Amino acid sequence: MITSIIFSKNRPLQLDLCLSSINRNFSDSTQNIVIHNNSSEFSEAHGLLESEHPKVEFWPQSDSLFKDVLIAVESSENDYICFFTDDDIFYMPFSAKDYTIFNNDGIACLSLRMGMNICERSHGGVVGSDLCKQVFQADEDLLAWSKTSHTYGSYWSYSLSVDGHIFRRKDIADMMNELCFLGDRCGGQQTPNHLESAIQRFWALSPNFMASPRHSVVVNSPNNRVQQSHAHNRSGDLHDYDENYLLGKYMAGNRINIDYLNFNDIKCPHTEINIMEGLG
Repeated sequence: MITSIIFSKNRPLQLDLCLSSINRNFSDSTQNIVIHNNSSEFSEAHGLLESEHPKVEFWPQSDSLFKDVLIAVESSENDYICFFTDDDIFYMPFSAKDYTIFNNDGIACLSLRMGMNICERSHGGVVGSDLCKQVFQADEDLLAWSKTSHTYGSYWSYSLSVDGHIFRRKDIADMMNELCFLGDRCGGQQTPNHLESAIQRFWALSPNFMASPRHSVVVNSPNNRVQQSHAHNRSGDLHDYDENYLLGKYMAGNRINIDYLNFNDIKCPHTEINIMEGLG
């Protein structure tokens, strides 16, 4: 039903947790593709990771991430695409059964990081309220709301995210075709952050409604920064871990057990979890 595309760089310990959590809690994801851009010192760890997740496809990132995503989408065996980054955690089970929500042309995405528990947004070190203004029952299991009834920048209006959002395959293919055309002519860096920024050009053109489970099932835990772009994005405010320290733990045989992590107070899609609590 779902093809998940996971973006990764220099986070074998966190990627292992991300993949394990998807395998455990998101059985609808029948094809998982990791697009990775690791530094050379992470190559041994990455080889070990591949051996431990034999059902996952691992694709080295080329000089065009836009093209990598387009190829993954066009070759997908499923009708729906879900994006993740390697510091995402699928912390609760979820299945939408048949995904008939997408039969409604007004639905832009199904967000797994949203739910009625989401009520805060942190920006520039300041935590503020971010509540859904109007929500209705879309079907037996899902909620929906108008993104344009919220201020742009609110999580409730941010339909084009690479952290746990499901889209129609055709919609993403159309976006990536245009971005590949522009990228060939404009050049520039292409990281997952750049990709997410680039697809915002389609925000006004994409459908108005977003949907989600009643309670979020995916959280992004930004414990460390591995990209130099988008310095305003939060990371390591509460539980900061150096990438080489985490690499050492992974190579020593440690893995993070999701059962020992605390997800009791998820109010924001980007919530730092003390991932070392699950180390074993």
